[in-house]
Amino acid sequence: MQDLAASYLEHFEMNFGEDSSVELSGKAPEDLKLLASGIEEMFGPGRLPSLFEALSVVADSELPHCAEVDVKVCPLDLYFVVLDFLGARAFPT
Repeated sequence: MQDLAASYLEHFEMNFGEDSSVELSGKAPEDLKLLASGIEEMFGPGRLPSLFEALSVVADSELPHCAEVDVKVCPLDLYFVVLDFLGARAFPT
């Protein structure tokens, strides 16, 4: 699951300047685009920074279900949606 999250992080573009932004690259995998659109449908637009944070936490944690999440950047309910999505992709049944 951590490897999948890390591979998804490679498809984010960070723009720092007057108007900082986080965007998905045009070459992002369909699964990541699906996750991003699902997050937007559930939590509203402008949640790519939260998605980036969630993926970063999962990629850096040996126990993602117990990881410490900065809820100011990524609400816990959004984090667990991302975690469930990654789990379903990493461990298909």
